[in-house]
Amino acid sequence: MNEWHSRLWRPEGPEGIHNRALSALLTPAEIAYRLAVSVRGWAYDRRLLASQSGAIPTLVVGNLTVGGTGKTPMAAWFARRLAQLGERPAIVLRGYGGDETLVHQTLNPGVPVYAYPHRLSGVERAGDEGASVAILDDGFQHRALRPDAAVAMVSAEEYADHPRLLPRGPWREPLGSLDRATLVVVTRKRVSEREATAVMGRLAARQRAGPQARAYIGLAGVARFDAGSGALGEVQNLQGFRGKLAVAGVAHPQLVWSQLSEAGAVVEQHMAFPDHHGYSSDEVEEISREASGGALVATLKDAVKLGRVLDPEIEIHVPVQQVIWESGREEIDCMLANLLEMPRVR
Repeated sequence: MNEWHSRLWRPEGPEGIHNRALSALLTPAEIAYRLAVSVRGWAYDRRLLASQSGAIPTLVVGNLTVGGTGKTPMAAWFARRLAQLGERPAIVLRGYGGDETLVHQTLNPGVPVYAYPHRLSGVERAGDEGASVAILDDGFQHRALRPDAAVAMVSAEEYADHPRLLPRGPWREPLGSLDRATLVVVTRKRVSEREATAVMGRLAARQRAGPQARAYIGLAGVARFDAGSGALGEVQNLQGFRGKLAVAGVAHPQLVWSQLSEAGAVVEQHMAFPDHHGYSSDEVEEISREASGGALVATLKDAVKLGRVLDPEIEIHVPVQQVIWESGREEIDCMLANLLEMPRVR
């Protein structure tokens, strides 16, 4: 999410009146978008639009909003878990911006990653090359592929009982779309367990709410990024870590800053960019100048891009995210067992 969207979708502060007026002007566009989403969903639900299952069991990991829920670390967690169960998982994604492929290759070096705009083709390729199960990173809205299981993530920080859809708000689909999910996962990064549990209660009050789990997506520490190999070094404690510059081209950079601070890290300066940002030569030069003589802290998706263009002498350190399950492990194990036993239905 860039700064303009942040102001529009959270119209508080000194420019609140102006942003609320702009938000109101976007109401017709939101209504049109909501109608289009509804018609599309209706057509898929009634098989008027074609959807097809893959040749191997397929798990979708996605959400209803524009970024910020932790889909990538969650998809990586499921890949590791399935490998622990003796499966040969593969990650399938659209490859938007080019950074997700490199991120997954760094998080799970032994797991193949397939970037295909048409996800079904990626699943087919993964199966042909020996994968026994596919995990789709951010495929909840890609309904041309009919998954065997779907995890829908809801950020407790972003939750709203009556969410605003694009372009007036950050939601891709209304809450009713959660009915397609096999498992709803409420994630939290800053809010308390109590607040996240309250979100779970609101979702459970919905008529067709299904199984739920809750996860904390926090920082395990910080690791040195090797631009040459694309690998992360040993994870170090963030307490007492000092950085000169922090860079984040993600949906909610303020969450990155706050998690670093709460973990005990001290960073002198922050630079935020839009999600999946492609860095210009001028921006690379500015980052190099500001980080000179100290440590550069960058999210993994930014490190894989900046590592190719920055001076090798600049040390890049990546905050390492971890998924900590606070509830719902039984539901997760049940979902995975059913996924792996499901017959192929074309």
